[in-house]
Amino acid sequence: MALKLNSVVCLATLLQLFGWLALAAPLKEVPIKLTVVFDVSDDEAALQLYHTSALPGGSLLGALRRLQHANSDFKFSVTEDPDYGFYLESVNGVAGSHAEHTYWQILAEVHGGELTPIDVGVGCYSPKAYEHITLKLANW
Repeated sequence: MALKLNSVVCLATLLQLFGWLALAAPLKEVPIKLTVVFDVSDDEAALQLYHTSALPGGSLLGALRRLQHANSDFKFSVTEDPDYGFYLESVNGVAGSHAEHTYWQILAEVHGGELTPIDVGVGCYSPKAYEHITLKLANW
């Protein structure tokens, strides 16, 4: 009986060790493409293209922070609402405006290149590998 108990304890210890090793192993970042569209009119919108990465299961907010840290040409700010979480406030010095009825819309490219608004905030959206995300200053 004592031998069985020792075997179970050893097995449990090994499983726990392997679990910790899996957690300690670095996650491989997945590349994403980011386009920033500044002009709210359809006339020659200013486009900026960036490449960054996200962690599997990580948020778009983390990918934007990674990009901001690695690229001095990219800046953004978010505001945290206690009920709704983070929302994108400004990109590269351009903020959404209540007076001008503008906000930063986040779009994901789906099959066929069609851009679709994401249905969660920047802190909850999890980009997929090689996904193309567009941040667009839009009217409401």
